[in-house]
Amino acid sequence: MSQDINSIIDQLAEIDSASAKIMKQTQDEKNKYAEYISHQKQDFDADLEKQVDSAVADYENQIEIESKKEIENCRADCDKAISQLEDYYKKNGESLAKDIFNNIIKE
Repeated sequence: MSQDINSIIDQLAEIDSASAKIMKQTQDEKNKYAEYISHQKQDFDADLEKQVDSAVADYENQIEIESKKEIENCRADCDKAISQLEDYYKKNGESLAKDIFNNIIKE
């Protein structure tokens, strides 16, 4: 009977040793998987940051182009308005000056 108990104890020791190995392997695999996930997350974050930076740069370029066009349009409109005012002054400058002079004298 003592051999049976010793045999059972030996079997239990083997089972305990095997379960300890399994637990260590499981922990190692868990650590490897956590490291893998961490690298995947870092790669994803870096890729996402590149995409966002690229999109922002594209948007800034688009805004700059649109702003330049708007400024050019405003300049053209201002130049046109100034030209019209100069033409009006050339045609009507003397009569405007006379009207102003007459209004000053009346007062």
